[in-house]
Amino acid sequence: MNRMYSFLLAAGLCNALSAQTPSVIEAAEYDPSQNRWFISNSSSILETYDGGDSYAYFGNGSATHGMEVVDGHLFAIGSNVVRAYDLTTAELVGSLPISGAGFLNGMGSRNGELVISDFSTGKLHRVDISDPANMSSEVLVNATGTTPNGVVIDEANNRAIVVNWGGNAPILDVDLETGEFSIVLNTGLGNLDGVDMDGAGQFYVSSWSPARITRYSNDFATAETVVQGAGSGLSNPADISYAIETDTLGVANSGNGTPSFHSFGTVNSIDVAAVTEEFARWSAQGLNLSSPVAGSWVIQAYTFNGQLVDSQRLELPAAPTLVPLERLNWDANVFGILQIVSPRGQRFSVRPDQRQR
Repeated sequence: MNRMYSFLLAAGLCNALSAQTPSVIEAAEYDPSQNRWFISNSSSILETYDGGDSYAYFGNGSATHGMEVVDGHLFAIGSNVVRAYDLTTAELVGSLPISGAGFLNGMGSRNGELVISDFSTGKLHRVDISDPANMSSEVLVNATGTTPNGVVIDEANNRAIVVNWGGNAPILDVDLETGEFSIVLNTGLGNLDGVDMDGAGQFYVSSWSPARITRYSNDFATAETVVQGAGSGLSNPADISYAIETDTLGVANSGNGTPSFHSFGTVNSIDVAAVTEEFARWSAQGLNLSSPVAGSWVIQAYTFNGQLVDSQRLELPAAPTLVPLERLNWDANVFGILQIVSPRGQRFSVRPDQRQR
């Protein structure tokens, strides 16, 4: 590598690294049809079949906040647009911009319907998903007077339970027929983010202050802390999802960019294997990236004579992640070498013509 090429490479990577701080994850969702978890990742969607030990991209799916698996589709919020993806093919089936939305955040579901919170306007939107290719929406609640965040639908009682941001954050009970609502509990907790239900009708709620998961009875008469403290993995716990099939709660921890999984079956937690090795290498399936810390990977494509073709940044969790070449939108015949910088600043050079089979 000549000196001029080395200088240009170093300068380009430094500029790319200073352009953006690492993003965080916001949502977790369980898919019982394939026993996998979806994790929102900046604006993309990752999937894991092994409890966070490794990840792959869910096609070109996009999500910035809430996700729901229902009716054979993954519904995801991305910058005030609701998108429906086929669970089997990951193909986009339909999309719906929500008129007048400020900041769509949490989402609850039942067959044929979504209820979505608008964090900035206090509205609750109802979305008809009976035909995912032709979704429609209406306002269920015009103003809650709160800052609504997580949503779950309690079908047995025909209501939506909505948790809210702020101090002594309230929990709302919303009638799905009339849109009438009431405060069922002022929690004494700060900044509630996610909510979901288990098979017994109990509610799990994530809070930032303190960072904990609280379990409430269906009538909210009793409460207990079920996840908290050192070793729990909680860090600004955001959206959550309860997998009834495995009695496991998945938590998107926006503070450290790493999901945590907590079992309420026969064991206390699901241990995610600690990643110690950092690497970037090709395989027959694509580019494999791994780091013990979550954060930004900077990837630059060069021709063999040192000409920069393109540069991209990927936000990835602290786990081995497969990035297919089509995800990068690059033709392997155009560039000769990739120069990569990991979240810890380690540099790698990889060549697509040296893939491991």
